[in-house]
Amino acid sequence: MDKEERQYVNSVFEKDCWLDIVAKGSWERITIKNKSGDTIASFPIYKARYMGFKTLKIPPFTQTLGIYMEDTGAKLCKRLEREKKLINQIIEKIPPGYNCDFSLDINNQYILPFIWKGFKVQPRFSYRLEGLNDLEQIWKDFKENIKTDIRKAGKKVEIKKSKDLDVLIDMQNKTFARQNRKAPFNIEELKKLDDMLQKCNARELLYAVDESGNVHAATYFVYDENRCYYLMSGGDPNYRNSGATSLLVWEGIKHAAGRVNIFDFEGSMIEDIERFIRGFGAQSRVYYNVKKLNFILSFVEYMKPKIKKLIGYK
Repeated sequence: MDKEERQYVNSVFEKDCWLDIVAKGSWERITIKNKSGDTIASFPIYKARYMGFKTLKIPPFTQTLGIYMEDTGAKLCKRLEREKKLINQIIEKIPPGYNCDFSLDINNQYILPFIWKGFKVQPRFSYRLEGLNDLEQIWKDFKENIKTDIRKAGKKVEIKKSKDLDVLIDMQNKTFARQNRKAPFNIEELKKLDDMLQKCNARELLYAVDESGNVHAATYFVYDENRCYYLMSGGDPNYRNSGATSLLVWEGIKHAAGRVNIFDFEGSMIEDIERFIRGFGAQSRVYYNVKKLNFILSFVEYMKPKIKKLIGYK
């Protein structure tokens, strides 16, 4: 991935090669340049339809799309003053007539300019392990039940790498089948994304298999220059108690330690998933969802959690 692309992004999710696949030509990059023509701020946007209305959203497989802002090394007061100006310029360039519903990168912590411009801002939570060079300390910080699962799984399964995405897709399908749901993603898009990531040496697929050849679970990790992301996983309901997923995450952390210094669990607003992630001793980190919706979409968003609760959807 070329130098210029790395310079103007916060994460792998904002790179051209990622967005060209997941956003399928429906994205563009808002840029702010200085007087010399150099890019000093950049914000990729994905144009989609939601309930028939034009909306800027987060594309599939993507955690966040943030505003990259050049670091000038200025003092905090000067930095925030500059960020306010750049964010306002970005907002002014958002295409007219679009609703907004996107999540900013964790680097975008100064969100007051969005509030002042009438956006609704809500916190979301990710979990990160930082300082992967000290794996001994990371292991010590795991909850005891996670350690127990890892030890138990280590006696039952072997961890293997795979270039074949089908093992992950099979585990994902079994996971969603147990929940009486269909996988909420396009398999062909995922395969195209995987092909690109393999060519860039930016992914790792691990799976756990027992001596009888039964696959218990699979996990999928994505890399950029700074972070490893726990993008997705799936498991066979018949082996839910084998501890395989915990072991796979631990192996993913150890592999990541050889390449980067941050392991990003991406977090979840679902209580059971959050509890599992928290057990690895990761730090809670806040990132922000930013919305500006018309009346109809605002009503839909208001009713959605109530309907989910009524039908028992998690």
